[in-house]
Amino acid sequence: MPAQGRTSHPAAGPATHLAIGLAALVLIALGIAAGPGWFDRHFLPSFGQTRAFQWGMVQAFRLLLGAAGLVLLLWVRPWALRAIGRGAGRDALISFLSIVLAVAASVTATELILRARTWRATQENAPRKEPERRPDALLGWDLAPGRTRRVEIDGRAIDYATDALGNRAASPAHRIDFERPTVLLAGESIMFGYGLGWNDTIAARLEAALGVQVANLAVPAYGTDQAYVRLRRELPRFARPMAVVILFTPFLLDRNLDRDRPHLDARLRWHAAEPPPLRLVELGRRLVRYRGEAAIAEGVAMTQNALRAATAAARARGAEAIIVVPQFLPEDPSERAVRNRVLDAAHSPYLLVPLDPRWRLSVDRHPDPHGAAAIAAALSLRLRHLASPRPAR
Repeated sequence: MPAQGRTSHPAAGPATHLAIGLAALVLIALGIAAGPGWFDRHFLPSFGQTRAFQWGMVQAFRLLLGAAGLVLLLWVRPWALRAIGRGAGRDALISFLSIVLAVAASVTATELILRARTWRATQENAPRKEPERRPDALLGWDLAPGRTRRVEIDGRAIDYATDALGNRAASPAHRIDFERPTVLLAGESIMFGYGLGWNDTIAARLEAALGVQVANLAVPAYGTDQAYVRLRRELPRFARPMAVVILFTPFLLDRNLDRDRPHLDARLRWHAAEPPPLRLVELGRRLVRYRGEAAIAEGVAMTQNALRAATAAARARGAEAIIVVPQFLPEDPSERAVRNRVLDAAHSPYLLVPLDPRWRLSVDRHPDPHGAAAIAAALSLRLRHLASPRPAR
């Protein structure tokens, strides 16, 4: 018998049974649907996460969905039906709504706390991290000029020096001669020479091999669009550009989709940074690196067009243009898929440089001195016709 003063609507039991059962089945079905095919469509190769780690995160999420569905089906549903059967359905509903409101309040409070702090772009570094960056209205950030700082990476002491223009150089006293024939390097941390002393960088090795001036315009954490915009800004300074080398790696495509920094769209129109509408959701997305298919397609188009535009800008100045793609072996299928989709599908010629997997820093995925030497050697071979004649001994 229902408790006195409590009534139960005749349809409440079947409706609750159906609603909770459907919710449980939806959660279980979502967990099943998020398989390898879905994973490959929504998760791009990333600098910060290995493919195995990404798949492990998805597997954990699938298990969580399945477990939530089973809890609803095997525990929540019987509990709710028992409550309705003894006339306590209203109390059960109130308890459920109280839990929902408590969760909503905690999420809202967390979101408000996050909004009280300055939002940093995905690739923007914390203060005092080397190489030090400074804000730039057009690019988001560039490098602080005219300084040298020593850091320890991979057990080696590394000096990061920038010249007066914020380009990496042998020392702050270095000055680019804009009248000399010059090879320009555009890109991000690999081209910059992250974790490498100056003499081990691609720029220094290329300069020594060719005997011509090399200007390193690369800035750590840049996307392809930022590298292109900086190249477009700096290229007119050089009276005699001989070649422009633009670095691309499949890991960059994921970074190219970031919108919380100044960025270009697929038509290469500039947009100011767009902080996420829900910062808590964005923090979660940064952890799992999920990307929508439409966003990936937009990022592919932007990357293709930015590389085309950079190539065209170089050729318009009479300079040779090379897209260089360093690739650690064995090439992961996901990386090959990005390379094919971005470069091969656009019929963009590029220089693929295979790298021994041992030629990387132990702390991350950047090339070590051996890897940088291999990239520089491949570029030197391609640009050997630009080499200055050596004086006879």
